[in-house]
Amino acid sequence: MRRTGIGIWLFLGFSGIGIGCFSVLDNFYFRSLGYSVAVIGALTATFNISLAVAELPSAVVFDRRSHWAAIQIGNAIRLVGLVLFFLALGPVGDFLGEGLAGIGAAAMSGTSVAYMLNRLGAVDSHERRRVMGFSVALGAATSLAGGALGLAGYAIAPRMIWGLGALWIAVAGVVFFVGRPRTSTVASRQVEPLNAYVRGLIDVGRHPRAWLAITADAALVGPLLLWQLRLGATDISAVFLGFAVMKVAGLLGGQLLGHRRVGTRVLLACLAGNIVSVVGFAAANEVAVIVGFFGIHVLLQIAVSVYCRSELHAVVDDSRRAGASSVVSLLGSLVSGIAALVVGHIADVSGALPAMIPSITLYATVAVLTITTARTQQR
Repeated sequence: MRRTGIGIWLFLGFSGIGIGCFSVLDNFYFRSLGYSVAVIGALTATFNISLAVAELPSAVVFDRRSHWAAIQIGNAIRLVGLVLFFLALGPVGDFLGEGLAGIGAAAMSGTSVAYMLNRLGAVDSHERRRVMGFSVALGAATSLAGGALGLAGYAIAPRMIWGLGALWIAVAGVVFFVGRPRTSTVASRQVEPLNAYVRGLIDVGRHPRAWLAITADAALVGPLLLWQLRLGATDISAVFLGFAVMKVAGLLGGQLLGHRRVGTRVLLACLAGNIVSVVGFAAANEVAVIVGFFGIHVLLQIAVSVYCRSELHAVVDDSRRAGASSVVSLLGSLVSGIAALVVGHIADVSGALPAMIPSITLYATVAVLTITTARTQQR
């Protein structure tokens, strides 16, 4: 924290509480409005596609100006999206809210990681994984607290999940404004020609390590879209149980590979575990079994994601770090958006188990890319 400053960590902590307030029951809330799984998938796709459209322009602007400003602007736009959800204006308002939330996420998606890593300076991959793993664990812990608040708010009025989320997101912005950095990073001062910068980002988008991160992040889409609906069919308390297990698994998953030097076999074992767990999650009928498989899946998915993101940043310059993260997020959002539409349609037509096919396919793709990358490095 001495290098990064406490402001960014407080921002991430308060943001985690805000995100937890609504993410504990967001799809369950939409289902209670009478939306089909396909419509909920379309809402998710709207978020991802709007994020993808806004990713690269925001990265080009803010990598060459200020990561701090990117985080603040993205946070403010996301806040407006949450307010729209709280106002409950109907389908048009909900789709607009998803679009604004996606644009806000785009403006800040790569910048918080870039902000931390650039301020760390020259460190090895083990240190990068440690910091990124801690940020994931912090998000999981604070969002669990936010989930408890969201559950209490939902009991009062369902749309309170959005009001409470907006409140904490606003607090995060104020805290980060007060704790803004007094000195700029090297990346924010160094400005290379725009053509060279864009060419560099295109090269990042073509890199095998980028596609490791893209497919690993997108593979979560099936369970993420359906877990609330599967558990909420029994009891709303089961949804919070699943949320709590998810966040504890996130805490453990953020640390699982963060403190270790990891080989290809370990990563492939995690990927195999992910495929088994998503099948178990979709096939099971008992709440305890569904929650158990879901927790295992989240733990392994977070571990794989942290590893893949760290490997990407090992080959990225400081001056393009936020842009590189945004390119990966852009491509990942497009893949996730398409997959969400497919998952929603399959779930409505054929059920939960066939709806896991997109996630299984993406995990298999990560495995193939891992093996191919390892063989290329050996040569």
